[in-house]
Amino acid sequence: MTVYTVLTIVLITVLATLTTLAIFLGLANWIGAFYVVRCSECRHLTFSSANRSQASCPQCRHPVLTHPIHALAHRDSRADVRVAGDRLRY
Repeated sequence: MTVYTVLTIVLITVLATLTTLAIFLGLANWIGAFYVVRCSECRHLTFSSANRSQASCPQCRHPVLTHPIHALAHRDSRADVRVAGDRLRY
């Protein structure tokens, strides 16, 4: 029973920390210090200090680090992680 109690306390602590972080990021967005924008190259969501699209994002600059499972499965085309036939409309 002690293990379940400790795991429950850890889970509650992690969720509370993430919730507090999300509230602070929302407040930063409200005062204009933090924005969630789309990358102009790959259309991923990314963070910015200005309310305009960035030229590139971490997914564009470091595709192997941000998509390691795809890089392991596709050894011949590790740098190409874009989704083909993306039906999202921007």
